[in-house]
Amino acid sequence: RASWVAAAPRSGRGACRAAAAGPAPARTRFDVPRNVVGRSRRNVDFRRSRGERRRTERVSRFRPAVVLLVARALERTDPGEPVPAKQCLLAEIVEMMSTAQVVHDSVLEDDESGSAGNVAHRTYNQNAGNKVSVLAGDFLLARCSVALSQLGDLTVVELMATALEAMVQGGVLQAQANKGFLDFADYERCASLKTSLIADACRSAAILAGEDGRGAVAGAVDAYARALGLSYQINYDTIKYVSAMEGGGDDADHEPSAAEYARTPPVILAAAASETCREAIDAALAARAPLSDVTRAVEAAGGLAAAADLSKHYADVAKEALAVLPHSTEREALFTMADYVSQEDQLGLQREKYIQARQKAH
Repeated sequence: RASWVAAAPRSGRGACRAAAAGPAPARTRFDVPRNVVGRSRRNVDFRRSRGERRRTERVSRFRPAVVLLVARALERTDPGEPVPAKQCLLAEIVEMMSTAQVVHDSVLEDDESGSAGNVAHRTYNQNAGNKVSVLAGDFLLARCSVALSQLGDLTVVELMATALEAMVQGGVLQAQANKGFLDFADYERCASLKTSLIADACRSAAILAGEDGRGAVAGAVDAYARALGLSYQINYDTIKYVSAMEGGGDDADHEPSAAEYARTPPVILAAAASETCREAIDAALAARAPLSDVTRAVEAAGGLAAAADLSKHYADVAKEALAVLPHSTEREALFTMADYVSQEDQLGLQREKYIQARQKAH
């Protein structure tokens, strides 16, 4: 396998471009047989909307990329040399687990239309859509189980199983939280659980590279990834809030409600900083008011600025954690990744926009 990119399965537009470019590559062990996904010609994407697909693409590209950068930094591979096959397989597992989480999250949506609806619900109906989402997510997790067994390291298997458990716990906490919880400690705990996959995967990459699982290096990449995940999630949720506030949310025909965004960092931090803002948010939630009724109060309390600063803070914490790693191109790339996840609109994680920005700069 020349590289992880060449080996990873493709889907959606990427598959269309690959088909147009030439003959299809040889089947990998992760290709999904056609009879598994059904005979329908419809290419169903279970992510909820175009906006959700764009944001989800950042996740699917971001997590495996970090794992591979950590692997290259610790394996000390020469420039141009491929990453060891087991590290590539670990990155594939991370992407599949991340995608399964997104698919399973759609089951929590209880609306067949509007910004809360999802494609599986609209394609089949809410009941059948949930069943399809559960089966699709379970299929991906089953493939992960097979792939984990091929890594041949029980410690790594245990770590990744723990990551899956944490992801589920985070999803349960998110589902159980009522629409108006405004405690940042709760938000941070939920976000930490849901983003623990990348931390456990980076520690696993260190173990596969021959490092002690409880040693300083493994602890450093774990700490880096945990802070990076929090920085990413805070900024990601802030971007969703800003998009809805500016009228460019997932569904242009749907006016977002205050309840839908009561658990985003700008709202939570603004409510914690100002009693007046908290009262305005509580009143909007009680009246089932639109988001526009609280945006001024959030802005006046500095919620957006506080969320941006907090994301950058965790990005700096992530960089500091890598101090024990020797200088390398890969370590510098990990520093850059921390900048990307905390920058405005996470431009560096959006390949097309990033290329356009680079072209304009030159």
